[in-house]
Amino acid sequence: MKIKSLLAIMIIGIVGLAVSLPQMQAIAQEQSNVNLFNNPGFEAGYYNQDNISQIAVPNGWRMHWLDNVAFEGSEGVPAYRPETVVWYIEDAPERERPLFFRDGAYTLKVFKGWAPMYAAISQDVTGLEVGRKYRISAPIFIDIVADYENGQKVEPWRTDSGFVQFGVAPVGTQWLDFANINYSGYWTAETIFPYYLAQPIFVWDFVATASDMTIWIEMGSRHPYSNNGFFMDGVGLFALDETGQVTAPGGGGGGAAAPTGPVAPLPTVAPPEPNPDGSITHIVTSTDTLWTLAIQYAPVMGLSPEQAFPALQELNNNPAFIAPGQELLIVPASGDAPIVEEPAEGEGEAVEEEAAAGGGGGGGAIEDDGEEVASEEVSEEAVEEEAAEETAVEAAPVEEVAAAPANAVCVTVYQDANGDGIRDAASEALQANAAVTLFQGGAAVSTQISDGISEANCFENLEANTYQVQVSPPANYAVTSDASWAIALAGGNTIPVSFGLQEVQEEAMEETAVVEDAAPEDTGDAEAAPEAQDAGEGGGFFSSVGGIVLIIAAILLLLAGAGVAMLRRG
Repeated sequence: MKIKSLLAIMIIGIVGLAVSLPQMQAIAQEQSNVNLFNNPGFEAGYYNQDNISQIAVPNGWRMHWLDNVAFEGSEGVPAYRPETVVWYIEDAPERERPLFFRDGAYTLKVFKGWAPMYAAISQDVTGLEVGRKYRISAPIFIDIVADYENGQKVEPWRTDSGFVQFGVAPVGTQWLDFANINYSGYWTAETIFPYYLAQPIFVWDFVATASDMTIWIEMGSRHPYSNNGFFMDGVGLFALDETGQVTAPGGGGGGAAAPTGPVAPLPTVAPPEPNPDGSITHIVTSTDTLWTLAIQYAPVMGLSPEQAFPALQELNNNPAFIAPGQELLIVPASGDAPIVEEPAEGEGEAVEEEAAAGGGGGGGAIEDDGEEVASEEVSEEAVEEEAAEETAVEAAPVEEVAAAPANAVCVTVYQDANGDGIRDAASEALQANAAVTLFQGGAAVSTQISDGISEANCFENLEANTYQVQVSPPANYAVTSDASWAIALAGGNTIPVSFGLQEVQEEAMEETAVVEDAAPEDTGDAEAAPEAQDAGEGGGFFSSVGGIVLIIAAILLLLAGAGVAMLRRG
């Protein structure tokens, strides 16, 4: 009973906190479908920078590093030059491919053992519009390993070791010129969890201060672990449909706002002509990657580039990489698609007004917690009050007030019916009772509970800083999308985040666990034992036996209780 009471108190507290927090319907910035980075998936070859065989760099990029130099936080121990590899997927163990390869057949690996490391990869980008906002996104796997025990990686206990940071400055600025580089701020294990041996998606928005700018993606570790490694693949730079403050350089610091005119239309790629059956296909060229195609065709697919990438994989039988001349399906045939009739003139507005009033347009009743609430009858007094309010609003003078920049993170949680991590708004509804928590500095800033009705739950008026967003699904649900987002906020940015959830069938999980555990015994393969142990950590043999033991124990307790009761009656 004590456990149940504590759980009830916790749930009531979380719900009360969620109700007390302001929520708004925020519209995320429109994002261009053109990735402004050259060779963002590292598929277009590489070179050995400065003729150093241990420094392989993707074409279009440049590496930077400290060598035999201590830096802040390394406690006087010097950092040494890392090794970099543009790693081919066929050379990687199969179990590691899903971890390190996100786009195509190559990934960039930066690593150094037994010494601190401070490195960066950069690219000069031209043709930016001064005053326009741009967004950098980079999925980075933090492969920092303190030790190895029985072949398993042991992550560091220190939260201040590894770091990731973005920076931007006009072309010609030297790396680590902190006075003239606009930095995102550091992401570390103090602000992001899980951080070590995980792959957060790092996101940061900045305002262009020059048409030609250098962008750095920095990474490193302050301590000499057995491995200080980072894997990245499929980085992105996208234009947003917003202007912002042109600030003074240096650490993302402030500065006077520079006047900027209206932004020009976002650059786009003209959509291809559909085939007779309504499908859209693409013939792969030598410069194409799955990630660049996801960016190019995201608007046609009605998805974001991050969502379009796995969708393209699923549509084409999940290829690990693609080859020139290959035909890819972008949009399936629409012959079986339902025909949506356009509403008559004025009808759409009436429907929206009915929906806003709660009528639902279907018999004048909606369900609220299982009870029908009548909505057809509206009192004359309410109608008169509403009309009076509308008249007052129309008569009042309109004053244009410039809204102060406010940082926000807006989260959508949805029911991912097919488990692909992509929301189909037409068939996949919003998910209720999921707890979304915003963390800063390792501490929870606030938690909101999704209601299954509002399109986005927003954490508003946030200070400029680095944050992490995570979701805690309700009972019997699992997360199907990226589970960790690392976000840097500054200058009035609104970052959209979405989480897909799918209901988990407990019986199916137990049957799967039993089948998986039986495989090593049936085959007699001694090498399969460690793999079975790993699977057990996620619900394999150990977990299923533990569940059975708990069930048996519960039955025995019930029987014992019944026996005691019978003895007392006797």
